[in-house]
Amino acid sequence: MTQELPAIPGGWTTREFHLARSTLRITLPAAPDDFLDDPDVLAANRRDDYMPYWSYLWPASLETAVAVLRHDWPPETSVLEIGAGIALSGQAALARGLKVSFSDYDQRAIDLALFNARQNQTERNAEGLLLDWRAPIDRQFPVIFGCDVIYEKQNHRPILGLLKKMLAPDGEAWISDPGRHQANAFLELLADSPFKTRHRSLAREPYSGRPAGTTNLWIVSWK
Repeated sequence: MTQELPAIPGGWTTREFHLARSTLRITLPAAPDDFLDDPDVLAANRRDDYMPYWSYLWPASLETAVAVLRHDWPPETSVLEIGAGIALSGQAALARGLKVSFSDYDQRAIDLALFNARQNQTERNAEGLLLDWRAPIDRQFPVIFGCDVIYEKQNHRPILGLLKKMLAPDGEAWISDPGRHQANAFLELLADSPFKTRHRSLAREPYSGRPAGTTNLWIVSWK
């Protein structure tokens, strides 16, 4: 497990998030836009259309974390967070006493999630998993989180394929989205799949630069 974080464009910053009577101490990139001019990022983009999405605190993450903290989970439930990025939902799950596998296709996101778990003294229940949605592994979880992961239509079928392979028979996946225009396309795929879907509206948590409103949470389970 990485003990220290490497140098990155724009450097790191640490913030405290006070959510649902819990305080999460989170280190994250201070200036994620600085990655866009990084030579390694530009080269990876040419090879595989890579973008450093992991480095941003995504809009739906705060209220998703609050929903996780307030939910009545059985102790030490195993959770997979896909496209973890800053992994606020997964850190909230650790604080709630769950066992969390932080997954991303960028190793830096995984290293960051494990670093933050140590900061919050919850590392005992944390593991990292390098995972590409296009190649799900033969492992199942009773709970899967996907916070703000359906922003691009090209990701919808890989995510659905991952859920088919990695969601346990009696499990559920939480897919949250702040209202992006591609969400309906994902819902159409779900409607024609072996899954059923329930919807919740989450009140948007106050945060600098975010408009008031609601975030959509779709709870996906097997029919």
